[in-house]
Amino acid sequence: MNEIMEELTVAERYLTEMLEADRIGDYEGFIKRFDKIDLGGFDKDIFLKDTELMREELGVYKKRFYLGSLNGFKDDDHPRCLRFVWRAIYEKNEALIIVGIHEKGGVWYVNDNVVSK
Repeated sequence: MNEIMEELTVAERYLTEMLEADRIGDYEGFIKRFDKIDLGGFDKDIFLKDTELMREELGVYKKRFYLGSLNGFKDDDHPRCLRFVWRAIYEKNEALIIVGIHEKGGVWYVNDNVVSK
């Protein structure tokens, strides 16, 4: 795992930022680390609906446990792509959180964020 410690540190920091943005309904804060090519049609309205639905189904986020990493999709737009997986504990239920990141020009970007219950 030592060979991906830098990437895990980045993914942890970005996930913490995204969870805080979820909590306060901050769309711009949530997408600030995303590579814009990976946002597709994900706009503020979709974000707000998603966060409301997650709060209804899962409740408040409590904590997480790192489970491991997976290779991500690799192409010209996503070099050095990895996905990281956590078990997340919420007030009402548990979920898996997956965050995909890739590096371009020395900058790490988010390319994927999935919460699966």
